[in-house]
Amino acid sequence: MENKIEIRPVTQENIRVCAKLEVAENQKQFVARNLATIAWAYVDPKFTPYAICDGDTVIGLLAVEYIPENEPYDRHWVPRFMIGEQFQGRGYGKKAMKKVIEMISAQEDCERIRLSVVPENEAAIHFYKSVGFIETDEMLEDERVMDYMLVPGTRTTSEQL
Repeated sequence: MENKIEIRPVTQENIRVCAKLEVAENQKQFVARNLATIAWAYVDPKFTPYAICDGDTVIGLLAVEYIPENEPYDRHWVPRFMIGEQFQGRGYGKKAMKKVIEMISAQEDCERIRLSVVPENEAAIHFYKSVGFIETDEMLEDERVMDYMLVPGTRTTSEQL
């Protein structure tokens, strides 16, 4: 069965479902609660949450952060990304992250996409590497920074990923 992953804004219609989604118990120490992610966007206009959907079903939550005053290589971030526990292990994460990369890389000033991960979260590091992120030597608030490098002068499409 082919799933149709879409990245949609968090709205009044889906906010409750987004807020209720949780990761597995052994992942909770590594991932911010969804309610905190949504609340952060209320006070930071650079931080935008999105629902990860398979058709009409919300299966996860992510946030992107655009910081135009930063150096060009440091403007585009994915500070939050989670797939609900009941939807994990079905390939949703990889498909959703590819959609996020496609969405962000469409921005003209995007040189790379950045995120940070708790160094002990080996499963997440492995996941992000499988999508094309590379580890850097940079740390941000005790988290390892990873980068997805874009080829200059090109835009990424889901067919390329």
